[in-house]
Amino acid sequence: MLASSTPQRMELISRAASPDLRPFVSAFVERRDMVALQAMRELPVPAPLIQIMLGAEVHLTDGATATTAPRIGLWGPSSATLRSRTDRPMHAFVAVLTFRGAATLARAMEGPIADRRMELDGLLDLEARRGLTRVAEAPDAAERIAVAETWLRAVMGRAGEPNPAETLIDAMLQHRLRGSVAGIARECGVSERALHKRCVRLIGWSPKRVLRIARLQRLLRTLHPSPWLTPGEGDDARLEYADDSHLARDLMDLTGLTISAYRSSKIASRDRLVHTLI
Repeated sequence: MLASSTPQRMELISRAASPDLRPFVSAFVERRDMVALQAMRELPVPAPLIQIMLGAEVHLTDGATATTAPRIGLWGPSSATLRSRTDRPMHAFVAVLTFRGAATLARAMEGPIADRRMELDGLLDLEARRGLTRVAEAPDAAERIAVAETWLRAVMGRAGEPNPAETLIDAMLQHRLRGSVAGIARECGVSERALHKRCVRLIGWSPKRVLRIARLQRLLRTLHPSPWLTPGEGDDARLEYADDSHLARDLMDLTGLTISAYRSSKIASRDRLVHTLI
């Protein structure tokens, strides 16, 4: 388990999921802020998440629309940058899911999960809700992770065999499958049209957007001076862009940030978060 701190601002604990759970969940993160933060920026995230708010409410703004995040929610992968704030210090527990894990939890939900934040209680039966309450009520981060893993084993045990389309989306979101849409379609033995329909039906994004948001995560890890999940050795995402102007345009379009603005924010805050600027 890794722990880091930003003086007077944030504590962050992270731990990889146990190997038997990796098809459904990749990691656990617990964040405890020391102060309320009024002007955060939430950047696009390719991984679906379970987020349990243990402290303050988190208020999100997308343009002119303001919402309050669910206390216990399933967050789909996101492709838009939001503003967020808290009135008191945040304390949140997060399970970083695979797409297959999120799809298993969201079986009772209508429509794809991308760019949605859903009350998780509404998707679960009574026994699963009780188990999730035990996670929220655990006394500390280590115990929350232990209880969450036990709960996830029980819930994901109902998943059945992997859906090939879910496996394909996970391969793109988890950086194991890269390249052009045409090349990926050929590799999978399907037409580009069929690949597009599968992605839109299951996640809510075209395959091009899935690949673009996954590439953004690789880029942010490359740019971050000390991310909590580091890039692979020699895996510099800047090389995936046609040129510097392509990189700058894509980063600005998805996040509203320049490279220097992102890096200077991380250096100033000294936090290891990749997708949130505090």
